[in-house]
Amino acid sequence: MLKLQTSASQDRGVSDPRRGAFSPCIRCLGIGFAAALALACSGEDETQRTLDPVQVGMTDDMAPTYDDGEMQIFEVKLPVGFPIVQPTDAQRESLARVENVPNYLDHYPWLTNQDVQVQITWTLTNLDAEDHNVWLLIDPWNEYGRYWPGFTQAEEDELIPNYSGIQVYFEVPGTASGRETRRHGTFTFEDMNELAIDFATAMNLIANPPESDNQDGYDALPTYVNHAFNIENRSYNDVYVKGYVPGLVPGLTGIDLGLRVLGSVDENGVSHAANVAVEIGVEVVDKGNSKVLTTDLTPWPEPEQFITVGTMAGM
Repeated sequence: MLKLQTSASQDRGVSDPRRGAFSPCIRCLGIGFAAALALACSGEDETQRTLDPVQVGMTDDMAPTYDDGEMQIFEVKLPVGFPIVQPTDAQRESLARVENVPNYLDHYPWLTNQDVQVQITWTLTNLDAEDHNVWLLIDPWNEYGRYWPGFTQAEEDELIPNYSGIQVYFEVPGTASGRETRRHGTFTFEDMNELAIDFATAMNLIANPPESDNQDGYDALPTYVNHAFNIENRSYNDVYVKGYVPGLVPGLTGIDLGLRVLGSVDENGVSHAANVAVEIGVEVVDKGNSKVLTTDLTPWPEPEQFITVGTMAGM
């Protein structure tokens, strides 16, 4: 993990981190939501949509999203809403009247992880001559908000970036390396369902924070949430957070797609970002409850609420 020397205040729950030193560059690059394929039948009651590719790129002339004078972090994010049917006002009122809803939710979910499946294929490309180390980031949305990792304050005023919902780290060879300059992969239906479960687990942890057994008052919550989101851990056999994995899991309505690099210093001592890009293809499967749009691909709108356990210094 990165450790960033600064001081900050804690602000967990629902926040707005779009301003200030820790706000990544959010780019809207004209997402095409016309179907790349017509509806494909994957079962008697299931329908599948394959969306047009979505791209987000970083350029080496962008300003850092974090700079403490010694270390620079460069990050871009792109909001990607899925073509999910939105409830009517009457349906929202009906959901609000459902009783015995788990306390981590303020109403019964319109969309659950049993209604929709999502799969994402991705290609990460390095456009520079030199090699780069790149984090590929995916942070989940649901109807209650979007996850924003932020930073955890450690000892001696150090900041440690929290895990994204999915966070993978790659060395991507440059064009002068003689090696393949692209990385490819798939976040499977199982991976994305795990992301929905992890987000629900994080929300449950925020609503019902674990008690710290540290005499120094160590805040256990970010550790639990980071553990839940760590891609190496799976909710079905995770002893550490199993008591917080809810039975009722809201479905994914979209993601924030992101890239992160550490600044590289040129011969003049100036730190730069990198010329890197990622392209994704999204498959959305309706499991038979008519929650995926069938006649258009209007994306779910960007959530206005940000759910986080992170530090919000400078906001």
